[in-house]
Amino acid sequence: MRIYEYEVKDLLDQAGIPTPRRELVQDPAQAQAAAARLGCPVALKAQTLIKARGKAGLIQFADTPQQAGELAASLLAREHHGEKVASLLVEEKLALAGELYLGVVVDYTNCRPVILASRSGGMEIESLAELDPDRLLRLAVSPSQGLTPDQAQVASRFLADGDVAGELAKVVSALYGMFVQRDLEMLEINPLAITKDGQVVALDGAAAMDGDALWRQPELVKPRNQSQEEFEREADFQRRGWSYLGLGGDIGILSSGAGITMAILDLMRMWGGRPANFLDTAQMDRQGIYDAFQIFRDQPGIKTVLVNIFAGLNRCDLLAEGIKDFLGEYKPAFKLVVRMAGNREEEGKRILEEIGVSPIRELEASVHKAIEVTEDQR
Repeated sequence: MRIYEYEVKDLLDQAGIPTPRRELVQDPAQAQAAAARLGCPVALKAQTLIKARGKAGLIQFADTPQQAGELAASLLAREHHGEKVASLLVEEKLALAGELYLGVVVDYTNCRPVILASRSGGMEIESLAELDPDRLLRLAVSPSQGLTPDQAQVASRFLADGDVAGELAKVVSALYGMFVQRDLEMLEINPLAITKDGQVVALDGAAAMDGDALWRQPELVKPRNQSQEEFEREADFQRRGWSYLGLGGDIGILSSGAGITMAILDLMRMWGGRPANFLDTAQMDRQGIYDAFQIFRDQPGIKTVLVNIFAGLNRCDLLAEGIKDFLGEYKPAFKLVVRMAGNREEEGKRILEEIGVSPIRELEASVHKAIEVTEDQR
């Protein structure tokens, strides 16, 4: 789970890493007032979860409060790869002597964190690693031992010479401590600036949290680029162990098992269907499948729902009872196609046939049927 720059900088402050003075604003009047309080020139930075804001023109500089308000109006009307800009960070503009890169990521191949450091701040680290790997330090850290003082010194000396290296060593140690404490999978400061008066300041920050550790970071669990309703629904899915992703089509998919759900999406795309979502429900019971149907009941664009029941630990008869419960209470606008195979398949089939639903055993046939039923409604 990615978090916004302003949230990263709040955490950097708590970790003792210097950041610029700043204010978060949501409208042009607030931006103008913030610029007046901070003192111009200021930077206006769109708060998005997607990177490459500078290339997209989403970071601007204002020399007066009035100009800050005007720039804020244009930025708040923008989108960045489908993400609407709803807030800006108004930040003091500092005089810089140099820009560095410093980050920590999880190396999943070797199962350990890695410190990344470079004197080429401001560049995308992926491009730097590919084009000039010698300019990038990779320093593996033992998960049990943690970052040692010697490793912090190695990283700081790679980044800079002279007196500033001592301050950089403190930043390296503090950044790694924040990475561990906040259950992060990625944390970067880019650029990590050296100001003309010799101060070390984090000009920009990005972080991604381990979604399975959110319960340990409750203050960071909040809506981001979504409505409160969408946020609450996503939280409900996480509690249930469901994985959901909206895809914008007209065929809803309710399936158990991520692999087979992805296979359904591939088949549907290949044969001209338009999936509305990815929904992996993992293990599900009678109440669970009843609840899952509520996702599609309130979506007017859904013409057909394809239910894939491949029961191992699940039971076809209990899932069929859940479908029967839903259809007994609601008369949905969408058509229903059910693929059923596995544990207590015959019992489940009898339950569905009693309510006029004829399950299909073969996966490919069920996908074809869902596409055919949907095309008949267009």
